[in-house]
Amino acid sequence: MGEQSRTVFERLYARAQRPEDLPWHSAEPPALLVEALDARGAPGPALDVGCGAGSYSIYMARRGYRVTAVDFMPQAVALLKQQASSRQLDITAIQADVTAWAGSQPFDVVLDVGCLHSLGKARHAAYKARLLQWLAPGGDFILVHCGRRGWWDRWPIGPDRAYHTDIERLFAPELELRAYRPELLTGMPLFMGRSALAGRYWLRRVR
Repeated sequence: MGEQSRTVFERLYARAQRPEDLPWHSAEPPALLVEALDARGAPGPALDVGCGAGSYSIYMARRGYRVTAVDFMPQAVALLKQQASSRQLDITAIQADVTAWAGSQPFDVVLDVGCLHSLGKARHAAYKARLLQWLAPGGDFILVHCGRRGWWDRWPIGPDRAYHTDIERLFAPELELRAYRPELLTGMPLFMGRSALAGRYWLRRVR
């Protein structure tokens, strides 16, 4: 993550007293996460990478998953702990760099809503190496990553944007794409181009 992006995160979290204060907050879990959990059997261990304030960690815990949540921002971890405590949910919240954090067990489900696209392409290989440590064989990986619509769709501040074919290539051959659903987001800040393509992926580990 570049220094400009890090500064933006720090400012946003400094003003956030609750999850709803964050501009990317959504109370509804990603539809592909819901579908992936519905398709699995009994709930097991799950990992929320770049968990933010933890709304989706809460969702998975309520469905019976044993959730570990990781974020590099201490304010994010604090917000998640507050949410979990008020709901009497047992969630392990950890402040760490996801490319350096190994974990102690494989996870049946790994969720990443906006973490990978904040790291920068230079750290993609390190991220994939960690993902292969985290994700159990047959496990599901749900990713929300900012998409790229053309050569012009590049901005100096904000998330890195990637073609969906590049994302598929990054995680092949160990992970196989089960679903890809893009969604155009509007009303973005001017410095981010007013609009962005949200790429939503459901991948399963096959090797």
